Amino acid sequence: MADSTTLARPYAEALFEMASAGAVTAAWDDALQALAFWVEDADARAFLADPERLDADKVALLAGISVAVDNEAWARFVQLLIDNERWSLSREIAELFRAAVRRAKGELDVLVTSAYALDDDQKAAVAAALERRHPGMHVILREAVDPDLLGGLVIRAGDESIDASVRGQLQQLAQNLRN
Repeated sequence: MADSTTLARPYAEALFEMASAGAVTAAWDDALQALAFWVEDADARAFLADPERLDADKVALLAGISVAVDNEAWARFVQLLIDNERWSLSREIAELFRAAVRRAKGELDVLVTSAYALDDDQKAAVAAALERRHPGMHVILREAVDPDLLGGLVIRAGDESIDASVRGQLQQLAQNLRN
């Protein structure tokens, strides 16, 4: 089965194309963030996942979220998510849409995960290396700490993932030994 990012990508790309044509990417970005927030609520998830609930009621719930985009387009989008049982991808769609907006602005959103917090010099070095790898892009660096990495970094920028962690190297070694 395809992963959630693969399933969410066509929705995000289509919305980005539509929003860009109408110069309303900021409004759609806000709307998608609101949708993702609502869908992450436990009560809303239970309602949307309940097979006894009518699709029309599910659409009404999500279409009723107060957003500053065209109501008809919003309702059609929500209907599509419900019809295709993709409402649970709301967070991924929102993230992919935001990444598309940033790419259009020449920004590259990067998540750097390390075993320990990086200091300013390390962050600057990672950002500079990524800007050399992606000419013309300004790197927006987000940081996460995961002690399970043991050391090194895991860098995620869009579809690109670089695992230079000790944990990743140990997993690769174990895989090689099994083969």
